[in-house]
Amino acid sequence: MMEDQYMSLITDYIDGSLTAARKAEFDRYVAEGHIDMTEVQALLELDAKVQQADQPEPTPQLKETFYQALGEEVALQKQQVNQAGIKNLWAALFGSIKGRLAFGFAVLIIGVAVGRLYSGMSYERKMDNLSNQMADMKEMMMMAMLENKSVSDRLKGVQMSSQLVKSNSQVTEALFVTLNHDESTNVRLAALNMLAEYASDPNIRAGLINSISQQQSPIMQVALAELMVDLQEEKAIQEFKPVLEGDNTPEEVKTTLRENLDKIM
Repeated sequence: MMEDQYMSLITDYIDGSLTAARKAEFDRYVAEGHIDMTEVQALLELDAKVQQADQPEPTPQLKETFYQALGEEVALQKQQVNQAGIKNLWAALFGSIKGRLAFGFAVLIIGVAVGRLYSGMSYERKMDNLSNQMADMKEMMMMAMLENKSVSDRLKGVQMSSQLVKSNSQVTEALFVTLNHDESTNVRLAALNMLAEYASDPNIRAGLINSISQQQSPIMQVALAELMVDLQEEKAIQEFKPVLEGDNTPEEVKTTLRENLDKIM
């Protein structure tokens, strides 16, 4: 199994969107044995099959279980986005190489899992295994979207992290990387809002406090200050001192920050 760090190159290769520099990097990894062209060819064939299919058609044996799981996922999405948002999510799944590959992997894994599970395991055990497979696929899709060049795709990646933050340390770490380093203020703000929902967790709370020193955008600084007021987090006052004393911080931002921090008892 090839490591995740090479998947961006591989998907761009399959999509035919590698730049000259990234093509040279891809060829080097192939020569060094890090990228297996046999696996790449298999992914090419899988993507071709997904594109050729007008509509994914599970086997009769798989239909009931798969569509039950899919229905639950759609119901969850309806709570978070409007009808147009669902259409955008469907377009994201089948309009990009990462979406098609992720869906293809999901169908293959679920098919294999269900086929094996129908050999006598209890119904509860079957559903547990299926649920775990779906969670793994959701995590893989989320990670791929967070690394995408498209701001809208990265925002979708943040939205997909809902329900995974508390139970998955890798997802939490990825969101903090996004919060502290993403070039888009909108994406960083979305990551902050997602992590703020789990601020009762001591580790996440500490990460949010540490993030104060990582932010250069006044929007992010003010958003973090407002969050610290909601949390009544006294440690934040010390973290904001360099920002309040910094020559590069606009005076109106300093005023807003002081007004917020004064509300921390």
